[in-house]
Amino acid sequence: MLKTGFFLSFAEYAYTLKVDQKSDIYSYGVVLMELLTGKRPIEPEFGEYQDIVGWVREKLGSRRGAEEVLDPDVGGHCKHVQEEMVLVLRIAVLCTARSPKDRPSMRDVLTMLGEAKPRRKSSSNSSAVVVATALAAKEKPIFSTSPGPNYL
Repeated sequence: MLKTGFFLSFAEYAYTLKVDQKSDIYSYGVVLMELLTGKRPIEPEFGEYQDIVGWVREKLGSRRGAEEVLDPDVGGHCKHVQEEMVLVLRIAVLCTARSPKDRPSMRDVLTMLGEAKPRRKSSSNSSAVVVATALAAKEKPIFSTSPGPNYL
C-alpha cells in the first residue's frame, strides 16, 4: 500500500468509523487530486488543520478556481489538456464528497473518466480506455462537460 493510502484510509475511518468501497472511492479521489495538483495529501501551505481535499474545495470557491489548483507542469499551456484536467478534477471532487452516500460508484467513476477522455486521436489504445469507453456507450452520461457552479 502506498504511504498516502494508509493516511487516506485512516482519515476516512476517522470520519465514518468504517472502511468500505466508498472509502476506496474517497481515496481514489485524493489520488486524482494529488496527480492534478502536484501536491501531497498534507502540505504546510494548506494550513494546520486542512488536507488536500479541503484545500482544493477552498480554492475552487475562489475567483481563479481550477486555474489556482491545477499543476501547470502537467497541462502546460495546452487548452485541451487543461480542459480534460478540469473534468478529472470534477470527478475527484465527487469522489471526495463528505458523505459516503454522495460519492459515485466505481462504475460511475469509470463512466465519467470515459466521458472526460481526450476526444482527439491517440496513439495509445489501452484496455482501460476500451473498458471505460464501452461502459460510457452503454450508460447515459452522468455528468455534464460544461462548467457548473457547484464544482468549478
